[in-house]
Amino acid sequence: MPRKTKAPVKKDRLFIFIEWLAARPLLTELTLTAITVLFGMQVLRVLIPGTFWALGDQIGWSAMELGIIGGLIVLAGFLAGPLGWLIGNRRLVAVTAIGLGLIRLFMQVSWQVPLFNLSLALIGTIFFVIFIPACFEDARLRGSPAMSRFALGLLGGLALDIAINGAFDTYDIIWQVAPLPVLLTLLLLIIQLVLTMGTTPTIMTTPTKPSSTKTKGVSMARSFAWLAIGPFLFLELVIFQNIPRVAVLTGWTLPIAFGLTLLAQLAGIVVAACFLSRSWRMLWLWAFSAGVILIASLVFAYQKPAALIALLFLVGQVLASVLIVMVLIGITTSTGKTQRSVVWLANGIGIALFLGLIFAYYAVYHISLPYHNIILEIIAGGTIAVCAISALNFWQQDIKVAPKLWLMPILALILLVLPLAQTIMRQTPTAITDEYYPVSVMTYNLNNGFNTKGKLNIEEIAQVIENNNPDIVALQEVSRGWVINGRLDMLEWLSQRLHMPYKFVPTADQFVGNAILSRYPILSYSKQDLPSPELLMPSNLTVALIEIGESEHLKVITTDLHPGNDDENVAIRLLQCEYIADFLNDITGGRIVLLGSINAEPDDSEIRTLRQVMLMDAASRIDPELAYTFASDNPHQRIDYIFTSYDIRTTDVQVPLSIASDHLPVVAVIYE
Repeated sequence: MPRKTKAPVKKDRLFIFIEWLAARPLLTELTLTAITVLFGMQVLRVLIPGTFWALGDQIGWSAMELGIIGGLIVLAGFLAGPLGWLIGNRRLVAVTAIGLGLIRLFMQVSWQVPLFNLSLALIGTIFFVIFIPACFEDARLRGSPAMSRFALGLLGGLALDIAINGAFDTYDIIWQVAPLPVLLTLLLLIIQLVLTMGTTPTIMTTPTKPSSTKTKGVSMARSFAWLAIGPFLFLELVIFQNIPRVAVLTGWTLPIAFGLTLLAQLAGIVVAACFLSRSWRMLWLWAFSAGVILIASLVFAYQKPAALIALLFLVGQVLASVLIVMVLIGITTSTGKTQRSVVWLANGIGIALFLGLIFAYYAVYHISLPYHNIILEIIAGGTIAVCAISALNFWQQDIKVAPKLWLMPILALILLVLPLAQTIMRQTPTAITDEYYPVSVMTYNLNNGFNTKGKLNIEEIAQVIENNNPDIVALQEVSRGWVINGRLDMLEWLSQRLHMPYKFVPTADQFVGNAILSRYPILSYSKQDLPSPELLMPSNLTVALIEIGESEHLKVITTDLHPGNDDENVAIRLLQCEYIADFLNDITGGRIVLLGSINAEPDDSEIRTLRQVMLMDAASRIDPELAYTFASDNPHQRIDYIFTSYDIRTTDVQVPLSIASDHLPVVAVIYE
């Protein structure tokens, strides 16, 4: 009897879908790179401030101990090459992408122990610094089309990061456990997992041989051009992705700053796509010119007016994007002597440069160093330019890409809907004009938004303020774009959340300082510098004239005096209090409220100096232990105060308990 033939096996639908994805590399590879870069940048913005606040500030690790973390990350940067040879770059890309995505989700939903999250952030960063060179090497070995997809995926990931960060008013969703942020992360993770299957359909079934870089080698000189990735990520993280920075420098609203930042990134993608789709001559000369203009844009980026700042910012972002693409393409199309790639060595050096630049950028606020931060920005921009020139020297090959490459920048323009919608829907907080005494006032040192466990939780701070319903809030240690503080515009976020207008006065630089939120109209405000001999973090007074009802004014003054209990620091703080006393003596007429972190206890000479100018300590009549304001998780000192002139009565003085900051707030109701 003849044997029956088996019916053809029907392909599994999942397998068919994976094959469909594999046939569309422009969709899969580019989007996978973009989402993984997004996750990597978010994880970096947890690791950097988490290391500083959780380990440095809370636990007290020394700079040498913190350097161990940096050393682990740099070491991981050097591992990309050996791991790629061992298991293959394509498999390494899949492992690091999925690992980073899963860690990214776990970090967001497990904030009960921030130190555990910091450990996850370290592991996630290690995956990130391996993923980027592994993905680059995989694309390099497959030629210009694959490299073009990687280049636009890298820039697209930065644009996606800006879009999500700006859509949530610069409060990174990685810190938030609300349903919408978590669901968004879960959706992105699912997309990443699906795309990973589409880019590596045979990984689980076909053994992966170590990558052969001998057939498509690259000269050592051009391999080292890859170290530009470190300075490039530094400029993106600190400058070009920094929405609060744009808002502060220009004075524009956060949605407009968001729109400009995203537009600049998208313009960089468009120009990069244009570069990738054409043939060029003397490309190294274009790289030289772009580098010179980039450095010039960084040098003059702080100049007024706002329109000039915006223009220089836009030009700088476009040129930085084009230069990094020049580096990638220059290495890919190298015509030098065939050698085994040493991009992994350049990657480790580049990551070391990145961490070094970040450390040096914020060290100037704690250590006396002989440079200004603008020098570091110039060094970063110059390094990228030099790497681009070296990669393109004697470069003659054409770039072969598919016309569909233009789909990515065109589709990315859809992201501009986000800042446009924010601008239309945003409601500017307005002051009330028909109220009178009593007035509830609060002083609150925010610790740059970090609670006692080292988590950035601005919503928790907002709830503390909201629950006490103050009319005027004096805020100290307010960060507006410092990467080391999570790159959140705390003041703009709180203003929108609490529906209260604000006035901001910077201290160490334009992006950190003190502020006043007020439901009443702030008629005018000014800044008074306090004596700060040789201090890297100077102190000042924020003085605001606030209208309390018709023709009734209240002068509100807030400050954050120099901390420290040794003789030298006490002497500086006493000098500052004497200056405040003289300043108050010169004020004629009008009711005065002085609030803030004096950083001295009630019996100290600094407080006695302030009492000599006819100021009443609002909390002096309550139980001393109930008036303690520091530290919030173990209150044992009173260093935050509300002082009033003698023509003001105070009642209902409270020190609400909360670990949203390391300080406790002080609240009082004042009467005429």
